[in-house]
Amino acid sequence: MEAEARVAQALPSTLLLITDRHRAALSLTEAVQEAVQAGVRWVRVREPDLDPFGYMSLCHALIDTVADDRVTWSVRPSAYLLMRSSYPEMRIGVHLGSTDASWRAPEDSMLVGRSVHSGDAENTGETVAYRLFAPVFETESKPGVKPAGLSALAQAVQLAATPVVALGGISPRNVQDCIGAGTAAVAVCGGVLSAPSVQGAVRSYLQTLSESGVR
Repeated sequence: MEAEARVAQALPSTLLLITDRHRAALSLTEAVQEAVQAGVRWVRVREPDLDPFGYMSLCHALIDTVADDRVTWSVRPSAYLLMRSSYPEMRIGVHLGSTDASWRAPEDSMLVGRSVHSGDAENTGETVAYRLFAPVFETESKPGVKPAGLSALAQAVQLAATPVVALGGISPRNVQDCIGAGTAAVAVCGGVLSAPSVQGAVRSYLQTLSESGVR
């Protein structure tokens, strides 16, 4: 557990919140604000169906509403420079999709991650801070997609040269299983955004992560 805790410290948090405005019970800005108030410190603005203008507008709305410089925001590569110039005091990183071209970070200290799936999580020579592995379990966001399972997650951890973040059907009940497979953090979407109480859901995840030995 000590080794896992040291690895997790290289990431902004052991809990990554991924946005999906279609799954949020509240407005997305309200839901993310509540999540941050409950302890979320890392947010990936996903929203793949938005055009560049709509995506930028949403990023501005989220960051302006939350207004918390403790939060790291992971955005599309195309949005990074504008977000970085608009919010120089905020922590802005980039998340690459599984099919996105390699992207060279303009700053050595910025956080860059990539989505990967079963069978492609090995080190490809690309310099990223983490790999987001999905889907580990069945998830409503990807109906009909076969989950990779814990064995594949553990294999991805062994193959990757960087920390692996688990995504897909993650609930407080299976967080410890993911940590046991070697993942450095977990990512959630509907488990928080669709919950009757966003703050209650966040606290439940954070409590389980703390009990699992990662901070």
